[in-house]
Amino acid sequence: MKSFSMPELRRIKKEQILDLGKGLFLILLFAWLFYDSFLAVPLLAPLLLVWCRECAASRKEKEEERFQRMFREWILLLSSSLSAGYSVENAMGQSYRELVMMFPGGGAMADELRDMLAKLDNNQRPEQLLREFAGRHASDEVESFVEVFCTARGSGGSLNAVIRNTAGQMAEIMDTRREIGTILASKVYEQKIMMAMPSAVLLYVRIGSGEFLKGLYHTTAGVLVSSVCLGIYLSACLLGKRMVRFEI
Repeated sequence: MKSFSMPELRRIKKEQILDLGKGLFLILLFAWLFYDSFLAVPLLAPLLLVWCRECAASRKEKEEERFQRMFREWILLLSSSLSAGYSVENAMGQSYRELVMMFPGGGAMADELRDMLAKLDNNQRPEQLLREFAGRHASDEVESFVEVFCTARGSGGSLNAVIRNTAGQMAEIMDTRREIGTILASKVYEQKIMMAMPSAVLLYVRIGSGEFLKGLYHTTAGVLVSSVCLGIYLSACLLGKRMVRFEI
């Protein structure tokens, strides 16, 4: 099970509260725009769960991307320290200090390294710590690096060559992701605009000519039409977000 440092826990808690506040605002807005009554808020409450889940998924993607960047930089720093003549244990400490300077905001990779250094002080072997690290992160790059690292260290192979090879492979994957992200950037921007347009148009009509919507708000047929339209709108938003996501 993944553990978090106290600063990381506070940051995650703050982001969750912010996401919850945004979700509540959207529910109030939808209740006013589509039903002209805040009595609809309890009926729309399940949407808050969907919103928080989507926010958590988006936050996880960003954290994973940051972890991959930090991991790649760390193995490059580790290679430099080993080339300078440091032992593996000292190279891990030196690379951690340089990594923290490069990423002052911290992250999961920095937390993992800090924990590993503390265990190294208790005379635990680097191979064991790296295998435990790989077990906590379902990443092909991490697992591949740790497996080859442990094999090379056990057989007396060149650690520098292993590290450089792993860093090169990760660079290719990250470059591919970056290229795809660049290609999709305009589509993502368009998708966000399309998601906002229906609510923006309805808000404009509501403020400018609210009397046109009275029949929609105060009749059974109108409420049903509003509910169907809201359902289609939200489904389209979720489908649009999934269409612009990609995995490599």
